[in-house]
Amino acid sequence: MGSMKLPPKPSDATWTDDQWKAIVANGQDILVAAAAGSGKTAVLVERMIKKIVSEDQPMDVDEMLVVTFTNASAAEMKHRMGEALEKAIDENPTSRHLRKQLSLLNKASISTLHSFCLEVIRKFYYKIEVDPGFRIADETEAQLLRDEVLDTIFEEEYGKEANTEFFDLVDMFSNDRSDAALQVIIRELYDFARSNPSPKSYLQSIIDMYDVDEETTIESLPFYQTLLFDIQLQLQGARSLFEAALEITKLPEGPSPRAETFTDDIRIIDRLLEASKHSWDELYNTLISESFSKLKPCKKTEYDEVLLEKSQKLRDKGKKMVQALQAELFSRKPQSFIHDMKQMKPYIQTLVNLVEEFSKQFDFIKREKGLVDFADLEHYCLQILSNPEESTDQEFKPSEEACVYRRQFKEVLVDEYQDSATRC
Repeated sequence: MGSMKLPPKPSDATWTDDQWKAIVANGQDILVAAAAGSGKTAVLVERMIKKIVSEDQPMDVDEMLVVTFTNASAAEMKHRMGEALEKAIDENPTSRHLRKQLSLLNKASISTLHSFCLEVIRKFYYKIEVDPGFRIADETEAQLLRDEVLDTIFEEEYGKEANTEFFDLVDMFSNDRSDAALQVIIRELYDFARSNPSPKSYLQSIIDMYDVDEETTIESLPFYQTLLFDIQLQLQGARSLFEAALEITKLPEGPSPRAETFTDDIRIIDRLLEASKHSWDELYNTLISESFSKLKPCKKTEYDEVLLEKSQKLRDKGKKMVQALQAELFSRKPQSFIHDMKQMKPYIQTLVNLVEEFSKQFDFIKREKGLVDFADLEHYCLQILSNPEESTDQEFKPSEEACVYRRQFKEVLVDEYQDSATRC
């Protein structure tokens, strides 16, 4: 956005420079990240108004698709838009364009994502195998159906002879009193898979992740970069705590003898961070070879007792972060994790098979009862809007129906994007 030519901010504008950029920027995707209560929704409404009253290329309000997180948010958005339009009309009472927008507002596509999906499905239900008379299952009803399907699957599995893979999986994830823990895993994995555009591909990717051999390195694992980022984040957090403790030693009556200890702590973290840039083995070897020195003693009569305690608590918290990493990820040699993954693959395969069977039976019973859940709305909508002949699991090509919406909407705006993206 920095290289984009933006119109100057009016001298009487109350918007900050960053807010103004978000309001008037054009020609590219824009992601606005700001703290709660900082005016993101107000900026979004102002952006819509600017689009409507633009002298160069004015838009109609129904040419914008606006997605909110809740129905209440959608209603509030329409209310804000109505007030903004009325204010604009007061300033320009002869504008037919503005009056038209006020009349179009009730039909504007300002809704939750699921409401938009529902609209698409109701309009093009004939493109997919779904009963047009379907209804959305409430949370309790859907949960009871899930439990019923899962109980049926487990009864079938327990009834099979020599079903070693299933029994081994139950032994691994459950105790001698209940298999509820395994059922929870199946439900959660099913839900997470459904949050992906292609659940089957996601489940297959889990199995593929365990397809390792003795030559496989930890660095080659698909989740390595994410894991490394988290480790480095934890180390940086510990370093910040040690730095804060060091700063306390510089205060009047601060525990100055401990400055050397805290400096050594920071050096340890720096060595670990440097090792993390090279390889898992180097990080492992560095971590097991490092140890924190004993804290320098300080007489309470010579130094401020509050500062003594505060600096020690900061150090203890930083040490615990490093020790937790060591216990969780570096208590064993790196290749032992690869060996464990290889041993786990048959169990993961069985688990994924159960999730796929659960998905199959749950879909069947929902269709039989004419029910859909919120995840179904997302997937049915995607099914309608993508061209099955040209799309793949990784890339979706627009269908004719998608092109209809593409011609209708000139801009898509998403309020509370982080919540909508997580929910989907």
